[in-house]
Amino acid sequence: MVDTDLVKVHFILDDLLVQAPQGTPLQEIADHAGADITFGCRSGSCGTCRVRVTSGLEDCSPAEAEERDFLASLEAPADHRLACQVCANGDLEIEYLGL
Repeated sequence: MVDTDLVKVHFILDDLLVQAPQGTPLQEIADHAGADITFGCRSGSCGTCRVRVTSGLEDCSPAEAEERDFLASLEAPADHRLACQVCANGDLEIEYLGL
């Protein structure tokens, strides 16, 4: 039996595949798994945790205004997110970019 309340997150550069409860903040998943993502402010305003969601973008929590504004200031593509602001609502593949 498959537990549908779990999601899989693949941290591409670390070649690390982990499971977590659906809705878990990506920051918490990365910290717990030991993924190599640097978190600075942890509030969505510094950009050190910028990632590219290579798969599952539709399964990320929606970006709030501060994150959208910050990423817009960088002219970041739509598949870029701040890992400290994302909750994993489905399976994701993540590539760490940093600033």
